Amino acid sequence: MSAIFESIDMNTFFNIFLIVGFLVLVMLRVPVAMSMLLTTFAYSLMSSKLPVSYTAQTMTSGIAKFTILAVPLFMTVGELMNSSGITRRLFDFANKLVGHIPGGLGHVNILASLFFAGVSGSANADCAGLGNIEITAMREKGYDIDFSVGITAASSIIGPIFPPSGPMIMFGTLASISVGSLFMGGVTIGVLITAFLMATVYIISKKRKFPVSPRASLKEVFKSFLKSFWALLLPVLMIWSLTTGVVSTTEVGALSIMYALFLGIVVYRELKWNKMKAIFERIVEMSGMIMLLIGGGTVFAGALGAQKLPAAVGEVLFSISSNPAVVMLIILAFLLFLGTFMETNAAILICIPLLLPIVQSMGYNTVQFGVTMVLALMIGLLTPPMAICLFITSKIGGISFMRAFKAVRVYYIAFIIILLMTAFIEPLTTWLPNLIYG
Repeated sequence: MSAIFESIDMNTFFNIFLIVGFLVLVMLRVPVAMSMLLTTFAYSLMSSKLPVSYTAQTMTSGIAKFTILAVPLFMTVGELMNSSGITRRLFDFANKLVGHIPGGLGHVNILASLFFAGVSGSANADCAGLGNIEITAMREKGYDIDFSVGITAASSIIGPIFPPSGPMIMFGTLASISVGSLFMGGVTIGVLITAFLMATVYIISKKRKFPVSPRASLKEVFKSFLKSFWALLLPVLMIWSLTTGVVSTTEVGALSIMYALFLGIVVYRELKWNKMKAIFERIVEMSGMIMLLIGGGTVFAGALGAQKLPAAVGEVLFSISSNPAVVMLIILAFLLFLGTFMETNAAILICIPLLLPIVQSMGYNTVQFGVTMVLALMIGLLTPPMAICLFITSKIGGISFMRAFKAVRVYYIAFIIILLMTAFIEPLTTWLPNLIYG
């Protein structure tokens, strides 16, 4: 044993210590943020490359960024919209538009998720907010419960891809690139996911002969549109504000909260003051967890950088193949695997210092990689053991987790195709940012 340790130089030892130490703590169910902080602090005690004060100082500076404030702000918007009757109006409008197509409420489910994505930017919020409405409505119309749970979970992935998106704010802030460009890059991919899922639902529904809703008249569609108009206007105002440069991403979040409060209290009058305490308690709890993750991730990334671990990982990947396409396929496989057991924001914090230098050295567009990374990690929300969206929807539907997993597997085909398109067809994610921002 001593001979083995003697054959390992100190640099290699610290590289192994950082990775293995972090993974061991995670497997021991230590929270991810604390795992990163404890591993880095122990490393700073043993290594001369970082001072002992590094952990505290870097953690503070890591969260003291104006852009990161957008994350809890957009979370607040989603919570306020969920409590204001917005989700019900969005679902009703989607039903009037596409409820008559074979697959009926399955298509409504997907389209409502696209609408709600422009409000919350969160897959979990989509599952919790729209999920109950969607699954209950599909069950009442005679849809198979497994199908209802599966498409509800699958469609929730649109939330973090279509702007606004919490994970993309995280990526843009830590990678020092335009969050607005990432948002615009996600627009095309969000629409593609919508189209592919609807095509899948159409094929399934034709085979199983699921019921459809009567075709709504133009008058009914227009009436439903008027009821949901103010909610639909929010994502339009967000995108307009970002593309024109009138306000920053963080300021858009703050203005959106004011708009959501106005809708809930004045326009729809469903947001009562007695709900506010519970809403903001949830927001404070979630914001605290995310800020701790960001701080821990910033600290851990600094330690990885001090060890030049990204360069070492790059050497290993290029030793397997010098072909950029093969290297990218390996990275995609790694991201898909990581997303199955790690919370998305934590995975982004770890992957940026490790993978971004590698893809940049290959000449890969950073915006394209940001959207690709987020999409790959989002697929993990549907894949055990984490599969948070499956846990939420299976609970709502009253079925076992494994039944929900079997119901969602058919949509992996669409997701993998779109992931490969996103990773290898650059214009899909860059044409809109280039058009808007030059």
